[in-house]
Amino acid sequence: MKYINRNLITLKFVLFLFFGGIGCIYPFLPLHMTAKGLSVDEKKIVSLVAPCIALLGPAVAGPLADKLAGGTGGTPRSKTGKYLRVMIAICFILSAILYWLLMVVPTIVRNHHSTTVGLVCGSAGGEIIVEKCIPGKPCSEWEAEGIAIFHVTNCTYSCETVSYHPTTITPEQDTSASADYEEHYDEAAIGSGEGPIEAFYSKNSNATHSKHTPLQHVPHPHLCYTNEENQTYCHVYSLHSKPVRLRVPLKRLSNESNSGVCKYPISGDFHCRMGPQFDHNNTIDLNSACNPIIKCIVHNPYNKSNSVFIESACSVNTSSFWWYLVIRSIADIFPAAAVALLGAAIIIATRETSTGRGDVGKQFAVGALGLAIFAPIIGAIDSFIVAFSIYSVFMVIGALILLIDYNMPLSPPEWWWHTRCGLLAVPMSSIRKYGLEIAALALVLLLLGIFWNGIDPYLPWHIIDMSGDGVNIGLTITVGALPAVLFFIFIEKIVDYCGHTNLLIAAFAFYIIHYTALSCIECPWLLLLCEALEIFTLHITWVTAVLYLRHLVPRRFTASGQALPVITHFCLGRLIGGLIGGLAYPRTKYRVVEVYEGFASAAAIIAIIYFSLYHFYLKPKYAAPVAEAERPSPALIQSVNGNGAYTPLRVYHNGKAKKGQFKY
Repeated sequence: MKYINRNLITLKFVLFLFFGGIGCIYPFLPLHMTAKGLSVDEKKIVSLVAPCIALLGPAVAGPLADKLAGGTGGTPRSKTGKYLRVMIAICFILSAILYWLLMVVPTIVRNHHSTTVGLVCGSAGGEIIVEKCIPGKPCSEWEAEGIAIFHVTNCTYSCETVSYHPTTITPEQDTSASADYEEHYDEAAIGSGEGPIEAFYSKNSNATHSKHTPLQHVPHPHLCYTNEENQTYCHVYSLHSKPVRLRVPLKRLSNESNSGVCKYPISGDFHCRMGPQFDHNNTIDLNSACNPIIKCIVHNPYNKSNSVFIESACSVNTSSFWWYLVIRSIADIFPAAAVALLGAAIIIATRETSTGRGDVGKQFAVGALGLAIFAPIIGAIDSFIVAFSIYSVFMVIGALILLIDYNMPLSPPEWWWHTRCGLLAVPMSSIRKYGLEIAALALVLLLLGIFWNGIDPYLPWHIIDMSGDGVNIGLTITVGALPAVLFFIFIEKIVDYCGHTNLLIAAFAFYIIHYTALSCIECPWLLLLCEALEIFTLHITWVTAVLYLRHLVPRRFTASGQALPVITHFCLGRLIGGLIGGLAYPRTKYRVVEVYEGFASAAAIIAIIYFSLYHFYLKPKYAAPVAEAERPSPALIQSVNGNGAYTPLRVYHNGKAKKGQFKY
């Protein structure tokens, strides 16, 4: 039976608990923001600000751990590695406390009744009608004319009576494609058109419903306006049309004669074309006089923070958003720091040297197993309280193990690792020699982080929009992490065989497939096929970076070196990737295809450039020359051979295959 290092068993438990806890909450934090009532813009802000603050964790924890290790400037060297165990335990405990605070943030209650805004227009002009939260409440007012940008949907013909009771006539169905100038939209978010404004009209109506004559042909509503260049455009709306985008100036409040609504006239040349059927034949209602109008519903009027209608919205407690943003940003600091410190702990504990192999991959395999197991379980339970509770329990248990186990081999690394085979004669020469290579690796990890975070922060919303559930979200973690367990067991052999750079190039190539498939798939179960590629784009890439930096960075900067990929990939990459990926949200088919195809194209370009630059320039230029032994003279060979007739075959050694000679 192969020897098992018992001192690493507790480290494996810590890794299993930590990454298992990560699988409990991180895939579901976007849904938690939705449950707390955050708007789309607010959720984007949290997703972008949190990684900016989180980078403080590894940026501070890495250098601090290296300094506490001692051995420089006359500082005594730590012999037990207690400093590292305590730092990781503190990160665990603080993260458990801070994430629990997210549960006590008050839920933002948004009055959906107040979000109903309508557009009413006729041949003479149009106006926006905003229903009040409370009848008799003063309407909001602004100093001058405001430019309103909004989308309208559910446009229908109506009759305007004195009591504003709309007699609705629906246009004929049209299966033709909508006009090119109509923007795409989120079909799932469109309601039926029966909202509070219609209810208000009906409630205040004293008119008598008359019997309508069925229409053989009802033209589509036309919404027309004149732009700054004095050109008239008309949007045609049918039952199958997408919401029409309008950009119109609104005048100040016209009057408040009706206590239930606020009316804001549209300035400029804006009108609705009624058609000859209504102007001449009066075919809407044959039994009563009718002033034909077109009424529409404004789609999501308060969904944007810069919406001109925000002032008229019912009061919303924005303090909950700010509390959530602050707590989440601070809470993310400690898991990010813990990832960097755990990477350093694995490197130190496995005692990998320049003449041998450690068990780095096996430690990461246990962590990946925890990540794979708990994510779908929490998704099936579908309870945030359970998710945060399990996370907190795991963090506390992990912290206790770290504080109790004094036999965990986390004493600071020795300098002999560098010098035993002459890899480094002077400790700081590694920084000077490999500084550009470290910077290049940081850039590559940043780009990979951008691609990974272009979808990861928004993936739960993406799945929910496709009618998926928590199980689908959890399984997206499992399909990538579970197969990675097997790869991690042999990861060092894989890296030595393929080379660090080739694996990083392959990650860009897999992102081409990943984003291309994401732009086409509309089934949450098929989405699992895409997420299975995270074996290569995330897990193998991550451990490859850890192993790469293990050799590039001097041992005195082990923790700082492991903080570098966390900062570039998970923090800065999350910021930039989330900013670009957020262009697809609120999710529409057109935006998703456009953004994800852009990601796929960018990945293809980077992969080609990276491959060409490395294989056709860097590798030939900086490849280590193969040292060949000097061939002995024939006289020497003659003296060695007894019969003088046999010449030994030359033996060729591949110097790159020797242990300690790593392929970069």
